[in-house]
Amino acid sequence: MNPLHHVARWAVNRKLGQLRWEAPGRLAGGVRPGRSFLYIHVPFCESICPFCMFNAHKLDRRSSQVQDYFEALKRELLMYEAAGFEFGAAYVGGGTPALVHEELARFLEFVRGRFDLAEVSVEANPRVSDAAVQSFRAVGVDRLSVGVQSFDDGMLERLGRLEAYGTGAEIRERVNRLLGKFRIVNVDFIFNLPDHDPEVLARDLQTAVDDGIDQLTTYPLMEAQQNRSYVDRQGRIDYDLEAYLYKRVILPTLRERYTPVSSWCFSRKDKPEVDMLDEYVVDYFDYVGIGTGSMSLHDGRVSVNAYTLPLYQRLVAEGRLPVVLESAPLARRDYMLYYLMMALFGRRVDCQQFERIFGVPLHRALWPECAGLKLLGLTYKRGDHIYTNEKGMYVFLMILREFFTHVNRFRSLARAASHKLEVQQAPEPRLVFEPVAGALD
Repeated sequence: MNPLHHVARWAVNRKLGQLRWEAPGRLAGGVRPGRSFLYIHVPFCESICPFCMFNAHKLDRRSSQVQDYFEALKRELLMYEAAGFEFGAAYVGGGTPALVHEELARFLEFVRGRFDLAEVSVEANPRVSDAAVQSFRAVGVDRLSVGVQSFDDGMLERLGRLEAYGTGAEIRERVNRLLGKFRIVNVDFIFNLPDHDPEVLARDLQTAVDDGIDQLTTYPLMEAQQNRSYVDRQGRIDYDLEAYLYKRVILPTLRERYTPVSSWCFSRKDKPEVDMLDEYVVDYFDYVGIGTGSMSLHDGRVSVNAYTLPLYQRLVAEGRLPVVLESAPLARRDYMLYYLMMALFGRRVDCQQFERIFGVPLHRALWPECAGLKLLGLTYKRGDHIYTNEKGMYVFLMILREFFTHVNRFRSLARAASHKLEVQQAPEPRLVFEPVAGALD
C-alpha cells in the first residue's frame, strides 16, 4: 500500500479528531465580509442505496411530509438572511431532489427572489422525469448531476440499482437525452468496490467519453457507519486497487478529451463553460448547509443540523437554528490548512488570494507543508499559482477520501445528539429573528 495513504489517514484523523464540540450557540448578526455558498439538503428517496453515506429518508407521498419540510427550509433560510448572510451560488443534494421537483422548483424560485445566485446545481437519479427536467430548466438550474454509478448491468445489480433504475443501456439512453438541456450535465461513477474489475470501469468511462458527457465525477467507495454492513458484505476495500484504477484506468481513459478540475472530477476540454463541480468546498471558503443533517462551515466553526425530520422541523418551527453539533472556532493555522487542502484537491491554489484572505503569504504561513509538497514531487508552481501534477492529484484524492470518511463520523455524532434531543424538552433561549413581511407567503 502507498505509504502516503497512511500519512493521509493519520494527518486527517489527527486534525479532525482535535475538533472540540460545544453547545450550539446563536447566530451573530451583522454585516458579513462576502457571499457564502448555500447547500440545500433534500433527503427524500424512493429507496435507500446500500452504499450511500448521506442522510436519506424514504419518501411518503401520502402525507404532508414534503410540504412541511420545504416550509421548514424556508424558515431556516430566513434565519441566515436575518443574520446578514448573502449567498452567491447553491447546490441541491440529497437524497434524490428530483423526486420532489415541483416543491424544489418553487423553493429555488423563493431563494432566487432573495439572493442573486450565479449558479445552481441539482442532483438527480437516472430516472429523472421529463417533468423534473422542465421544472429545473424553468428556474434556471445550470448543472444537473446524475448518479449513474455504472453502465454495466452486473455492477448495477451489485449496487442494488438495476431493478430501481433499469439496465445500463436504458440509463445511457436517458442520460444522452439530457445533454444540451442544461449548461452542464455531470455523470457520477463510483469506483474501487472490492474486486472492482478494471475492464468494467474502463468500459463505463469510455462509453461516457464516446457520448460526449459534459463532465464526469469518479469518486472512490468510502466507508461510513451508514454503509458499513454493505461494505462488509462486499469484502475488504483494497487501496492498492484504488490506486491502480485511478492511475491506470481513469486518468489514461480521460486524459485526451477531459481536463481534471479536481482530483476526481473531469470536464470536457472543448467546453470551457463546464466550470462547476460537486465539491463546492473547493471554490467557496465558507458555506451554509440548510436542511436535515446538513453541515456548515462559517464564522470559523463547523456545525451539523438535526438529523431526523421531526426534530429538524420542531426546532425550526420554534424559531431556533436546527444545529445539534457545533465546534469551537478553528485555529487560524488549521483554517489555512483546510484552505490549502481544498484548493489543491481542486488542482490549484491562488497564492495571491491566500494572502488576501489570511494577510500573510502562503510560503511563509505554511512553509513546512509547501516544502514537503514540493520535495515529494506532488506540486509545481506557475506564476502566482501552485498546481498538483498527476501524482499529487491522487494524493489529494486520498486526503479527501479520508476527510469525507472522518466527516461521516460527525454525522454519526449528530444522529446521536438528535435522538437525545428528541426525548428532551427544547432548551432556551430561542433564536429571535424578524423575517421580511410576506417572506413566507
